[in-house]
Amino acid sequence: MIREWPRFAGALGATLLATAFAFSVPLVVQVVLDSALLGQPLPPFRIVQATVRLLGGIGRIREDLWIAAVLIIALTGVNGFFSFLAGRLSATGAERSIRRTRNRMYAHIQRISVAWHGSASTGDLLQRCTSDVDTFRKFYAIQLMEMGRAATMMILAVPLMIRLHSGLTFVAVLCFPLAILYTWRFFLRVQVTFQASDEAEADLSTVLQEHLNGIRVIRSLAREPEEVEQFNRYNERYREVTTHLLLALARYWGVSTLIVVIQTGAVLVAGIVPGLFATPVTVGTLVAFLMLEQMLLWPIRQMGMVLADLGKARVARERIEEIFRVPPEDEDPELAGPGHLKPRIRGRVEFRNVSFGYTGVPVLRDVSFVAESGMTVGVLGATGSGKTTMMMLLARLFDPREGTILIDGTDITEIDRRWMRSNLGYVLQEPFLFARTIGENISLARSTAEEAEVIAAARAAAVHDVISGFRGGYDTAVGERGVTLSGGQKQRVAIARALIMETPILIFDDSLSAVDNRTDARIREALLTRDATTFLVSHRTTSLVRTDLLLVMERGGIVERGTPRELLRSGGVFARTWDLQQGDYNGR
Repeated sequence: MIREWPRFAGALGATLLATAFAFSVPLVVQVVLDSALLGQPLPPFRIVQATVRLLGGIGRIREDLWIAAVLIIALTGVNGFFSFLAGRLSATGAERSIRRTRNRMYAHIQRISVAWHGSASTGDLLQRCTSDVDTFRKFYAIQLMEMGRAATMMILAVPLMIRLHSGLTFVAVLCFPLAILYTWRFFLRVQVTFQASDEAEADLSTVLQEHLNGIRVIRSLAREPEEVEQFNRYNERYREVTTHLLLALARYWGVSTLIVVIQTGAVLVAGIVPGLFATPVTVGTLVAFLMLEQMLLWPIRQMGMVLADLGKARVARERIEEIFRVPPEDEDPELAGPGHLKPRIRGRVEFRNVSFGYTGVPVLRDVSFVAESGMTVGVLGATGSGKTTMMMLLARLFDPREGTILIDGTDITEIDRRWMRSNLGYVLQEPFLFARTIGENISLARSTAEEAEVIAAARAAAVHDVISGFRGGYDTAVGERGVTLSGGQKQRVAIARALIMETPILIFDDSLSAVDNRTDARIREALLTRDATTFLVSHRTTSLVRTDLLLVMERGGIVERGTPRELLRSGGVFARTWDLQQGDYNGR
């Protein structure tokens, strides 16, 4: 807003000029009725008297009334021009300001920690980034100038009316305190309703977003009637709150219209009753007063809507500010440290007595191990044993509560997060693909990658042949979340996306679960040729038999460690899991 103050100041100046020319029209009407037709003296305004002389005097106007008509049209045209200019300046200023707000908000959301995103509602975030920001925009583009117009009219109209007839002015402003009081009361009450409507709309957006993302699950479980019923409940709540809001607006318009009619009627009656004022009210004065009254009462009445939108804008601004008050990841006091070092990373990883938990619930307990640069480390464990959490700590999506993680001897909390992640390829168990082409998804981490590099990464991920079979090849669009690909194809595209980064550390968090054994073996064979410290998290024991170090986890701790052959011979957890999946291993 501060950057756009020249535009808003210009819009306010244009509004002032538009109002001045609008108020000139009733004076022209008064001159025609009182002075030109009835022979009354000219109004006590120098500009009016100078204009009459410029047009040839009152006699000339009396003979050629078309001059007054042309003057009214000209004044109305100039009023329209300055009104257009005010609207253009305010709209441009609002759009530019909101564009920066929207960009800043999106950039801020990108920097907030993963833990916060895990508890945030996607639908609510969409509501804040779109509907709430748009509410803010509309207020600055439209209602802010309406407030300026109303204030300008009050400042200009009342002195003008007093100069025309002080007694009639007293009658004309009798209902102003009532109108202002009712408008303020409406403003205070409608804010609560606006907030309830906004929150109901956010809940509805959340439900809709979840149902659309999970449409295949809903169909597979034949839950369409239940989901439709749930959507109907949220929709009904939104309808009830919005109906209550619309009724409040309708009541306001009805009562404010009644106030306007009463006020106009009072001016009309006072103007025609003889002897009510010491100074008689002429026909021209009465008509001018009625015109000024309508011009003045409308913005006062409109102030109710302006204040209502102000209340809505305040709610929207508070919801937007809530996002900005969330500290970015680098400044989050909940995390161990922002980190600023950007060392050359070779890939040696060491966990020293690392413990971690979510909201007080321990997930990792005193985890320690060393992975030398270039090693392939396998991680096996049941669901909930802490495998994924350990990998997320390595990616600095979280920082350990106790203990230390060292990268090439440097505490990971001292390393810049973005730098750390740019040196780490991370493939999630549930890969996410964007609604772009396959080539664009693979080169997402390296937008400058050549076509040959994209193909090489796809070959390493054993997905090149599949992509070549598509009609569009690497230019094939995969749809939202990669919906047009199978689970295994999505995983392999995600693996190719990680491999094209050529990072010194690679993490595969059970990202081979959806591929067959043959493809699994091809991908692992390709990984052996890469000079990178590789972490393979898997439930599939065959995926871990060629690792240099195997970690077996239970209840947040490492219960077995060693080479796969050593652990098979020990007869422990890994050996029993191997037997369950593959049968007895003849080589132990």
